[in-house]
Amino acid sequence: MLSGAGVLVVGRYLVAAFAWAGTLIVVRELSKSDFGRYQFILSLLGIVGFIADLKLSRIVLRDLMAVDGDAAGEVVGSYVGLRLVIGFVSYAIAMAWVLLGGYPSDIVLGTAVAGLNLVILSAAFGVILLFEARLWLRDIAVSNVLGQAVQFVFTIVVAVAGVASILWFSWSTVANAIALTLWLVFVTRRAVRVRVHIQWGRWWIWLREAAPLALGAALDTIYFRIDIVMLSLLATYTAVATYSVGYKFSDLLGALPLAVVTPALTMMVASWPGDPAAFRRTFRHALIILAVGAVGACVGFVIFAEPLVTLLYQQRYADATDAARLLVVGQGIHFFTLLAFTTLVAAGRNRLYPIAMLVGVVLNIALNIVLIPEYSYLGSGWATVITEVVVLAVLGIGVVRIPGVLPLPWDALAKCFGAGALAGLIGWALLDRIPWPIGAAITAAVYFGVVHVLAVNGPGGLRALGGEPRDDLRAIIDEGIDRPEPGAGMPG
Repeated sequence: MLSGAGVLVVGRYLVAAFAWAGTLIVVRELSKSDFGRYQFILSLLGIVGFIADLKLSRIVLRDLMAVDGDAAGEVVGSYVGLRLVIGFVSYAIAMAWVLLGGYPSDIVLGTAVAGLNLVILSAAFGVILLFEARLWLRDIAVSNVLGQAVQFVFTIVVAVAGVASILWFSWSTVANAIALTLWLVFVTRRAVRVRVHIQWGRWWIWLREAAPLALGAALDTIYFRIDIVMLSLLATYTAVATYSVGYKFSDLLGALPLAVVTPALTMMVASWPGDPAAFRRTFRHALIILAVGAVGACVGFVIFAEPLVTLLYQQRYADATDAARLLVVGQGIHFFTLLAFTTLVAAGRNRLYPIAMLVGVVLNIALNIVLIPEYSYLGSGWATVITEVVVLAVLGIGVVRIPGVLPLPWDALAKCFGAGALAGLIGWALLDRIPWPIGAAITAAVYFGVVHVLAVNGPGGLRALGGEPRDDLRAIIDEGIDRPEPGAGMPG
């Protein structure tokens, strides 16, 4: 699992490097108000796109894992066809929102251009599912890096040519999607023959089974991203720009849990319900990996956020520091929310998900309505953190009821938080006393050193995180599960 996640993490952070460099160019080329409008466009399309995903991939994944060769190509072709239909509908919804909402003309034009990604990437994600089912994760990483590199070059050309605007930077995102899709098509043609076609019967089966996930996904996206839209309505586009800087750091951290749960989902689907021991090993291993990453990243960023924000976004965005801290902490909590959702899906327990997301939507909107008028973007940040805690608690109730999941690895989690507390104290002591990059490096070294010494995942320290998922002896005794032979129940 960690090797697969490692490939995706490397790819995602190469993407993040290109994206960040491009964003720094955009920040310097656009005024603060225009940057806020540009970020509003991307956030709106992100909300529409995530809702339109319908979480169908979790359902289609089971069908793909059961077939091979031409049969797999047929499933993918049908799925791509369905995704394209959904993409066109999504584009129409996004355009209706900005047109009927009376937004400025530059936002309408930017949405019309950048919204093309809703169609292009719908097809791309249909093909990517085949790669996830076969764990061809390197090609996924390459496609993402290639697309982001093309967008970065496009952004440089726009800046050098002196034509920087919301519209031209929107075209750069379309160039990204086109390059990514072309690479996927090229690679797929060498492995599986895929023909896009319409299969109403199969589509209906997928949509019917995915209905609880689709509703939950829609609500998930709304509660996690609605704050940008509410800021644009209850505050100013300058506040949107400031808050969006915090989202850049949050999204960067968000690449880690996605990279972990992608192979974890495949492994848990393969082991449920026939091999509960393998299911638990995968869950436990993913939980510990995510805990190590979330605690370390949150502690380090909370301490060194101010110099990092001002270095990357200049002094005029220094007021984004506290909002960035809140959003990164919220993202750290979301690590576990994402794992809880993935675990419930793998076990076929989909009904709790929309309930938890509905709680999140109602709570987040209510908190934003109360907090934004008084505290602007800081109010949105606190609303995000509070909502994440509540949603995780609701999903956690469902996860612990899955047979074999308990007991949770409390000792490993305690070691992670203990290492984070010690590293945090050292980081605060070093802040402003030595150059902050050196202080950050020492803090990171202390954290991972303590995690290694405490053997958070058993003998071997950090090396154990990259080994085979292991059982807890207590769980084996309590659940009466015999330890399988090495590798039993696990995909190759």
